[in-house]
Amino acid sequence: MRRAFTLIELLVVIAIIAILAAILFPVFAAAKASAKAAADLSNVKEHATSIAIYTNDFDDLYPEQSGYDSFMPAGWAYNYMKLAPYNWPDTSVGGIAAARSRVSKDTYMNAIQPYLKNWDICVAPGAPKLDGFHSAQSYTLAAGMVKYNTTYAYNGLLTSYSGTVVVNPAVIPIITEQNGFGAGVGVTFPNPNLTCNDPTAGCRYKDVANCSAGTAGTADGSNGQTGAIYGAFGNPAVGYWCNKHGANWAFCDGHAKYRMLGATLAPHDTDWHVDPVTQYAANGTAGYYWWDGCHPWLYRPDYNP
Repeated sequence: MRRAFTLIELLVVIAIIAILAAILFPVFAAAKASAKAAADLSNVKEHATSIAIYTNDFDDLYPEQSGYDSFMPAGWAYNYMKLAPYNWPDTSVGGIAAARSRVSKDTYMNAIQPYLKNWDICVAPGAPKLDGFHSAQSYTLAAGMVKYNTTYAYNGLLTSYSGTVVVNPAVIPIITEQNGFGAGVGVTFPNPNLTCNDPTAGCRYKDVANCSAGTAGTADGSNGQTGAIYGAFGNPAVGYWCNKHGANWAFCDGHAKYRMLGATLAPHDTDWHVDPVTQYAANGTAGYYWWDGCHPWLYRPDYNP
């Protein structure tokens, strides 16, 4: 006699498979998240290493956050998105696209490419694309060029700063994910960025005793920084929790590690010793930097806890 599974037997097998799937799928998801976090940490470390090599070749000076161009407002394009790579737009027509390309050439993400030699590790694994920046720009992709995605943020307070006078290299971050968990398409941005409103002066960090608090939209030439956080590539809804409840950081001495952020949601204030920003929301977005009245607190090259 031929014998087949009964309906009850089939239902039991299906139930067992469903139970096993319910047990294993979260494990697989956690393993995948851990793998992404490890790859992300490796990316951040590679950036820090590339910057260290760059400083060896350029008199121990850190890369710029942006370049200077007389076509740009105030000369220093400190608060403009930089292009990645710098020459992806068609600049034959000149104008703002050509100027943006010029000020982007020496910015950190482009400056370290000869050492990094890989655009794929400039974006956090799994980060969603944020492509709204160019909606109001009349940029045209140059023939044969490609826009690259970027996530990681350079500490703009280090722009053209000497590595030999950084007070605490193991504490001061150089590469973070302060742009949030997103991937700017064809753009990069330092965060925090050093405000440089005076076209007649250089763009370099000044301590709080020698600068005044910068205010968005006010040309005070202070080389300072407002306390408000710039949104992630123009999208303030993007949170700063890139891995679990925090992000991966690299520091001036070259080491990289995970940093928990926004551990306290109520009250809104965080521990300023370890968290650069405060007033986190439940989705990982935040409101303001901890700052000294002129610069974001933890990013200052003269910070000595």
